[in-house]
Amino acid sequence: MSEKPFWEGKTCKEMAGLHIKVTFKNGDVATGVADKNGDIKSAYVLTLGMGDDLFVPKADIESIELVDDPEYERIDDIHDVCTGDIFVATNGNRFSVVAVDDDDETDCTLAVMVQAEIPDFHDWMFNSNFAYALRRKPKLPNHDGLWLDKDDNTWTMRDGSVQMTCIGADDWCFTRAWFSPDSVQVLNAAPFRPAKVVEA
Repeated sequence: MSEKPFWEGKTCKEMAGLHIKVTFKNGDVATGVADKNGDIKSAYVLTLGMGDDLFVPKADIESIELVDDPEYERIDDIHDVCTGDIFVATNGNRFSVVAVDDDDETDCTLAVMVQAEIPDFHDWMFNSNFAYALRRKPKLPNHDGLWLDKDDNTWTMRDGSVQMTCIGADDWCFTRAWFSPDSVQVLNAAPFRPAKVVEA
């Protein structure tokens, strides 16, 4: 996995319609919707390119982030892509990955869901169409308190560590092991949501 910015590898035209937040090196911050040239229309020029040119931010820009989108991690190696990831084609189109086949002889590693007249229609994409993939980052505990996992088990976060406190509704135990929030045990239980405590 890489931490490349979401815009890397996109053309100016592929930036069109994205709601973005731009932080300039002088501390100014601007938000808006990118136009077909990758700029915030009638407000800020963000790149010297246009249309099919590669989007490259101007030198006075510190960062550009997507606004109001869930956090995604970018996957550049096609062999790291899993079912459920988002396939981003070289032309900017996005598809849900529904199957993976690591048979290198076919040059078609990923099957993606395609909008068509036939329900649940999918197609195998040529590897040459792969630009990168996106995977939603799971919601993990990020502050002290009680948390519920995907199966409604209760976890406690304290001082940067997480412990499964209750399995189901009545199997309470305060002597289980503590884990790092990014450990395999915690990631497998994601996504998490804060538990609401109600006074009885």
